[in-house]
Amino acid sequence: MVQHTLYPAAYVLRLEGNADPTTRDVLATAFSLAANWSLPLIVDLSALDFGDEELLGHLIYAHQTSGLTLIGPISDLLQRRLDTTGLATLLTIRPTLTAALNH
Repeated sequence: MVQHTLYPAAYVLRLEGNADPTTRDVLATAFSLAANWSLPLIVDLSALDFGDEELLGHLIYAHQTSGLTLIGPISDLLQRRLDTTGLATLLTIRPTLTAALNH
């Protein structure tokens, strides 16, 4: 579900599968660990099929506190959710990890 990678200039979380009520604790732990590094956060959503409100809350909080860049492509379902909530215009989305790291 979650892979963690530490780079000198960013902390990267790669999310896979679904972010839903069954993964709530895993997500909370992952975002908490990332925040402890006090680095900009990059969240790779390219392997995520679905993200619920809990995930959106983590993304908003990360955006406000540490800086956040997302990596796509983002699934159609999640993209619609980002569009509907207005987050698609608020958050930075890059096509690759390299592009996100060079941001």
